[in-house]
Amino acid sequence: MKEYQVTKVAYHEAGGTDTLITSETAFNKKLKDATDAKEPLPEQVVAQTFTFKQAESVDEAVALAGGSGVGEYENVDIFLGVFAYAASLRQHNSANDLLKSTDFVAQEGAIDISAAVAEKVERAKMSPEERAIKDLAKGGIHVTPDQLRAALALIQQQAAVATA
Repeated sequence: MKEYQVTKVAYHEAGGTDTLITSETAFNKKLKDATDAKEPLPEQVVAQTFTFKQAESVDEAVALAGGSGVGEYENVDIFLGVFAYAASLRQHNSANDLLKSTDFVAQEGAIDISAAVAEKVERAKMSPEERAIKDLAKGGIHVTPDQLRAALALIQQQAAVATA
């Protein structure tokens, strides 16, 4: 069974009351960015390191769900619940990817996407540009990559004029 540790930080944005959770690395970056920009710092509420376990075999997966092995079914509902949740996410993501693809054409009847559960999936890392576009869209601002680059160029020009 593979084990790894993750440190999470609960914090408040400066002046905020909502408790947000992020990784220690991301929180430290927030602190650095706020310090560099001479902005109010986020306030750490609490930090904790957690040990995560990841099964590398079916026996380990069943054991992680509280069973003694594949032949032991005392916690089969827990194991199946975890599996069903993960399988559901895989299928939802597959359906979403189909709907977002530019060449998708709707068809009569339902499309069976259960094969997505058994597919090996490589998570693509988003570029900073893609992440910025996605984050702006969450706030209701929809821009193309070209519009974002043009806006950043204007900001850089303004910053250069301000420091000159």
